[in-house]
Amino acid sequence: MAATVALAPPSSEPKEITQLIDLVHEVLKASLRRLHPTLAKEGITMGQFWAIHTVSSLQAASVSTVARYLGVSAPTVCSNIDQLEAAGLVRRDRSRRDRRAVELTLTARGRKVESRVWSEIAGVMTDAGRGLPASDISASVRVFSQVAHRLESGGPTARGGP
Repeated sequence: MAATVALAPPSSEPKEITQLIDLVHEVLKASLRRLHPTLAKEGITMGQFWAIHTVSSLQAASVSTVARYLGVSAPTVCSNIDQLEAAGLVRRDRSRRDRRAVELTLTARGRKVESRVWSEIAGVMTDAGRGLPASDISASVRVFSQVAHRLESGGPTARGGP
């Protein structure tokens, strides 16, 4: 797989870790490819969808906060937000706590678009998992729950982190 070279962990890691990394990458790529028609129908790009989702997920989102969460430049996010605001999906408002700050929120239409895209993601993943043995699904849920918890909590990582 092409991802192996770019994403391979240190050679001291078990081969299965490399396979897990590669497969997560492949699942993400394949599922995101399947989303393009839905995004086109909604009139948004993948980057705009992630901006919508990030604004939705944060309490008081600013352009710089969204950029930090997405790992892209503030000008890139600002451009996406400008387009999303023009489309009526995102709103900019002065912060009530700090009048110098501008907070981003989703409009009702923006929340509906986000919901429809996530529904499509759920459908794609459900279709892909249909017919898999229940024990495999249970094992996957267990493993990915532990990985997600470790990533979110800053717990043990493959690189020996906290």
